Amino acid sequence: MLKDYVSQKGLVERVLTVEELSKLPSLGKPINIMMGQTFDTGQPVDMMKYALFMMGLKDLLTETGATVNMNWLIADHFMVNINRAVEAEQARKQVEARKDYLARLNQVYGGDIGFVLSSELSQGDNYQTCLRRVKEERDRNPRFRELVLQAVPEDHRADPSALDYPLEELATIQAMDTHVKVGPTYEVHYDEPAREFAPEAQFNKYVAIHLTNAWLFGNPTIDDKLRAQIEAFGVLPYKKESKGLGAYRIDPLNDDLDKIDGLIQATVDPRALRDLLIISHLADQRLSRQVGLVGTTFPEELKDLRELTRDMYKEKIYIPLREG
Repeated sequence: MLKDYVSQKGLVERVLTVEELSKLPSLGKPINIMMGQTFDTGQPVDMMKYALFMMGLKDLLTETGATVNMNWLIADHFMVNINRAVEAEQARKQVEARKDYLARLNQVYGGDIGFVLSSELSQGDNYQTCLRRVKEERDRNPRFRELVLQAVPEDHRADPSALDYPLEELATIQAMDTHVKVGPTYEVHYDEPAREFAPEAQFNKYVAIHLTNAWLFGNPTIDDKLRAQIEAFGVLPYKKESKGLGAYRIDPLNDDLDKIDGLIQATVDPRALRDLLIISHLADQRLSRQVGLVGTTFPEELKDLRELTRDMYKEKIYIPLREG
């Protein structure tokens, strides 16, 4: 069942690797699952896919007798100190909103995902040791440096500090003693080099699970360059304003049903509708405290797909989250 769960088409893009994941329970030690995320003022529905998937994964691993811990890493110090994207006070407010979102998901869907703040983790000796190791690898290993550079947007790669963010990301993963990391597809650019050099640095060669891309609702007009970027890696599941397209995303905590219905009815990309249907089916399973395969079929007509998506979203996500 575990292999089938992490191989679901439309939900999981890739696993590095299924064989390693299957062996984790036999190691006889707690299994730590994490997901890292930046944030903004929104709480995208796409975050539910990650939370619900992690809850189901924990249940399946627990059935094997393993002890499993789950955490979201909320990357506040990345936002404030590394990217300098937000001021500290604004970041604190946004962190609290994300923690509230997670608490609501745990309450409604029967999960126990915890959270770790990168601002606190990064102060520890273990983190500093991990960061020193990845920096040493950067300095001595040109292949590692080139691989990690792929995680940096192309127009930023000439910046002397371009590698700061991905190196701190890798140090964070190891400082959390991660055995399974769940994330969006673009994080393959972190995970492949990290897994390659892990044995040399005496790091965990963690299992990386990449879920399928998030897509835009409505009918946005975007240029060819941006469209190509979205086709490659979707939009960031944890930032509603990713690529400035927040008007075409769904926020289940802050958007009313009329607004969401309007977005769904205007949606021309069936991938966005299918993705939301999959999230809704995951939510349905969690509401009944079941773990299984999504296994849903989709209407061929766009009109029927919109209607089914609207109804499932309302029943399995909107109403449960509002009524608690």
